[in-house]
Amino acid sequence: MSRSPVRFFKSVSQRVVFSLEQFSRHEMANHAAAGAYAFLLSAIPAVLVILFVSSRVLGTLDSGLVLGVLDPIIAVFGGREAIASFVSTPLAGFTGAFGVVNLLWAARLFIVSMQRGMRIVYADGAKVNPVRENALTFAVEIILILAIVLIISASQVARAAIGAIQWKPMARLLGLAVSLGLHAFPTLALWLFVFLTYKNVPPVKPRAVNAAIGSAACLVTYTALGALLSLTLNTARYGLLYGILGNLIIGLIKVYFFFWLYFFFAELCHTLENFDSMLFARFHRLAMSDKPAKGLDRTLFSNPARLIRRYAREYSAGETIFEKGDDDRSALYLYRGSVEIGLPPAAGEAGAVLSTVGEGELFGEMAWLLEEPRSARAVAKTDCMVFVLPPEMFERYLAQDAGASRRLVELMAARLKANNERVGRSGER
Repeated sequence: MSRSPVRFFKSVSQRVVFSLEQFSRHEMANHAAAGAYAFLLSAIPAVLVILFVSSRVLGTLDSGLVLGVLDPIIAVFGGREAIASFVSTPLAGFTGAFGVVNLLWAARLFIVSMQRGMRIVYADGAKVNPVRENALTFAVEIILILAIVLIISASQVARAAIGAIQWKPMARLLGLAVSLGLHAFPTLALWLFVFLTYKNVPPVKPRAVNAAIGSAACLVTYTALGALLSLTLNTARYGLLYGILGNLIIGLIKVYFFFWLYFFFAELCHTLENFDSMLFARFHRLAMSDKPAKGLDRTLFSNPARLIRRYAREYSAGETIFEKGDDDRSALYLYRGSVEIGLPPAAGEAGAVLSTVGEGELFGEMAWLLEEPRSARAVAKTDCMVFVLPPEMFERYLAQDAGASRRLVELMAARLKANNERVGRSGER
């Protein structure tokens, strides 16, 4: 059954709000700035390494052939002599070693900023393999930088080759193919970088579908913002010098935008993984509040329609919800009605009622907490609706809501006190 537009918009809005709240709470803008700074630092030595490797490779080729291909590109800059020297005299080995050392150092900053950001996003104590993480992220970054440089170089060579074609229809066809390729390959490389890091860098690996959705949303938003920025700051109307400076400024802005979006959509990926527990935490907090929900909270989170569809079960008065000795570890939340917690009846005797659960309260959590079978039975005192929360969801709920554990302890303490008072009154009789 397809969802209505209003329901779809509400669902998307809930996820975006959660992601923005987490982004702000984790101060991810600082990590975005650190990632952009580290990336720019690592890009310069990477280019130096690529130039070193290129000079060594080109040195093995016919210099006349190389200069013939590059001449249409470098003629406008008067760079024939520089390129001829570059082709005929490969860069010294010290240059390559210097570039590699600086690349390793700068890339380390890049890796650390990404890993720290991801650990804050997922806030999990899972064990990680630092060697694997560093090797993976470093390899992805090197591949990305190499792809950028190679794409730029290939585009210039392709344009020069197309300019040399005399047959105009063929030149136009190849020009269109090159243009499409220059847009498709960088986009694919960037998406692959985001997807691989979303999928593999976090301590707790998200599902591939959520990593794919987050990385695709990141890329689409970045592309749209980049296009808007290019339209706003059109450097084509400026001279060569100002055009270069303008492109440099736009490039710096785009790098920061990218990392801001990168960490925001990492938060979104985490939200997709834990959406139901986050939604229940917000709903429960609003339900327990003395003040009515207002504004955005009332619109998006006061009506638990998704939770009702997924987790709600209805019981008639007198119906058993769970029995003593059941192995189920789910925690339960009473949305509507009243529930009695007690002991099963013995032969010829009525079962003892230990406590009564009111609307908005959790119950049955001891089985999850102690990892033991149910120690009592729960019976619907009136017609009621109960949310059955799976153990994994309940655990995430406690981890994500700062006050949830405290409220749970207070609830358990109140029930223990009531039971002690009941036992004391029984002893007095």
